[in-house]
Amino acid sequence: MERTSLANTIESLLDHRSDVSDANSVDSAFSIENGVVTTPEPIEHSTSSATLLNELQRVKEDLKSKDIEIQRAHEIRENTDREIEDLTASLFESAHSMVEQAKYAQANAEQKLKTANQTVDALVLENTQLKKSVSELKEIINNCRSSLIPNRSSPVTSVLSSTEQQPESSIRRIVREKLHKRSSSDLQQSLSSIDISTKMDTNVVDTVLLREFARWEEKPLIGCDSSAFMHRIYSEDILPCLTFPNADLSSRILTAIEQNDVTMETCHMRTIDENMKICSLMGDLCQCNYRVRLGENGEWYPISRLSRNRIASVCDFFTFIRHVQSGLVKSDTRNRYNKIIELRKQMAFARLGL
Repeated sequence: MERTSLANTIESLLDHRSDVSDANSVDSAFSIENGVVTTPEPIEHSTSSATLLNELQRVKEDLKSKDIEIQRAHEIRENTDREIEDLTASLFESAHSMVEQAKYAQANAEQKLKTANQTVDALVLENTQLKKSVSELKEIINNCRSSLIPNRSSPVTSVLSSTEQQPESSIRRIVREKLHKRSSSDLQQSLSSIDISTKMDTNVVDTVLLREFARWEEKPLIGCDSSAFMHRIYSEDILPCLTFPNADLSSRILTAIEQNDVTMETCHMRTIDENMKICSLMGDLCQCNYRVRLGENGEWYPISRLSRNRIASVCDFFTFIRHVQSGLVKSDTRNRYNKIIELRKQMAFARLGL
């Protein structure tokens, strides 16, 4: 703008000077002396005018080149700003995705650790029972051997005849007596373990739920009323798992999970007393080692381990459902159905605090 106004000022000055020069040249061309008009010698101004015009033309060209450079600089800056914004958005999305994956991986690792600890406890208990059974069997065998040892005062033939006649019946009788001495609780545990293993081996499939899941896969929508399958999962698993005394916060957490906009993390405190807080969902004073946030800039709510496990189990279910919806799960319908059953079992266990 300053260069343009300077050029306009120079042009106006040159025009004014030209007009003045023309007027002076006309006045000087004719003069009256003693009533006689005389014509003086002409004055040359062509050299100075040409020099000024050349200077003006050079200034205009300089201004034009400067304007082109300024325009190019503006374009470069706009392109750079646009690239920086795109790069920032891409980095933010990548960081957010990595954080979400790390959180889900941590939740899955903690769940696997919990399952492994339960398995170890069950194996230790089973090992103890097996040792007890082995010791009882050893005792039964020793008693059988002692009962079958021949009496020194009796003849050898009688001993042989007695052992040939009733060795099997005596062993059965001793074993039966020892088995009757076992407590009823041990027998019940053995029967229950056999019953459970039998049920696990049968692997009965709910055909109604399988058909509902297959129909949902044809049009995989996430929502309580989107299909009969999702309505069943909501009513039987998700809503009971996220039912807390703080109903308002429970509803907001479910909405955030549906929108994939919930964040949970561990609170690292130096002492146990610092973690003793009021659980935002349960309303009880307990050890709150975790906290949850709804949205990117929401408020952090301290929660207990039980509340965290229930929220994490629902998040795991929605994560798998989204993967199925996106076509990332390449297994067949039966394997996906088995995974759904496993996730429903996790929600039930989390709801019961197991």
